[in-house]
Amino acid sequence: MPRAYSLVRQQPWYRREAFSAGLRATGFDVVEGSVGPGKPGDLLLIWSRYGSNHELAARFEAAGGTVLVAENGYLGAGGTSPKFDVHPGGPKPEHYYALAVGGHNGQGSWPTGGPERWARLGIALKPWRTDGDHVLVLPNRPFGVPGRAMPSGWAESAAERLRAETKRPVRIRSHPGNDAPARPLSVDLEGAWAAVVWSSNAGLHALVAGIPTFCEAPFWVAKGASAFGTVDEPMVSDRLHVFERLAWAQWQIGEIEKGTPFAHLLSAAGQGAIAAHP
Repeated sequence: MPRAYSLVRQQPWYRREAFSAGLRATGFDVVEGSVGPGKPGDLLLIWSRYGSNHELAARFEAAGGTVLVAENGYLGAGGTSPKFDVHPGGPKPEHYYALAVGGHNGQGSWPTGGPERWARLGIALKPWRTDGDHVLVLPNRPFGVPGRAMPSGWAESAAERLRAETKRPVRIRSHPGNDAPARPLSVDLEGAWAAVVWSSNAGLHALVAGIPTFCEAPFWVAKGASAFGTVDEPMVSDRLHVFERLAWAQWQIGEIEKGTPFAHLLSAAGQGAIAAHP
């Protein structure tokens, strides 16, 4: 029986037991909290990929094993933030977590299907905005895979560059950390002409709101919908196919417990059918 090593933590909202149940349903002998040497057919499940997790993952992959990376989901039903959906009463079966092979937030890979998963979220993409009075800089936290993580001080340096390019006010919205923000993101998005991210999920909400969003990271789950041109004259492309693809990179807890995403990811991996999504 192939073995799956799970390093997903139990607390606060990670739902280790749901991931373990899904791996067992997929046919794995599950070991929680430790990692073996890895071999073809074995799997390592980690929460995000940075620091020691990245080093463990790299060794596991070099030995022929497969690494899956879990993280907070990208968008919840109706356009909520999955990271904060759990705060009122804890995780529920309908809450979303991201899963991909090898990485997260566009740095990994996952097989896609039809438009039905995106449609199920019930999110309406607003028309592209043609007015606005400020540019909003939306940083994430500066950790991740070496060479791809947001550089320390990126928000301040990005704001300085932007102020040299535009006469519009440039504002920085600090990352809220682990807690739900006291000031909703939607308030800062009101009246925004454009948004600039490294690879923050906040940029997804800007795109949904029809705000042209520039991405400065080499990889992002919505890179294909990034604005191009200049911040004063942004050019945009189709967002729908990007969001339809994104919907296949996140799964509800109820689906995870049944093993649905693991079977989906790993059957495609075995057939060589997973395509990277820069």
